[in-house]
Amino acid sequence: MHTLKFSVHEFVTIMGILSERVREGDGVPSTSVYHAWKSRYDELDRDLEKLDMMERADMLFDGKVSRDNVTREHIEEVMEIVVTHRAHEQKLIDDGDIDADQDEHDIWNTVYARLETSLEWNS
Repeated sequence: MHTLKFSVHEFVTIMGILSERVREGDGVPSTSVYHAWKSRYDELDRDLEKLDMMERADMLFDGKVSRDNVTREHIEEVMEIVVTHRAHEQKLIDDGDIDADQDEHDIWNTVYARLETSLEWNS
């Protein structure tokens, strides 16, 4: 079992991607990290909604979320989400999209490297 730490922004983005899959009817398996982490995600979402814009930004990038007892399968699932999201960010950059953000892409490169390292350390 592993312990993972995310910024609130990283955690909310990962869970938001999974929530979108559920809303769009794609669903997630019953073993998905989505089910294991949903209550924390809902709690953070409520907390973020109560904050003004500047406080919300501070919480997103300075706040941390720790998840304990994470299985290898859940880490691999999160890595797949990160790969997909990183590709989305790269496409925005390649297309010259107004929402393109190299820093955001770099964040997801770092998240992926942390997850990969976590698997290597605990193998």
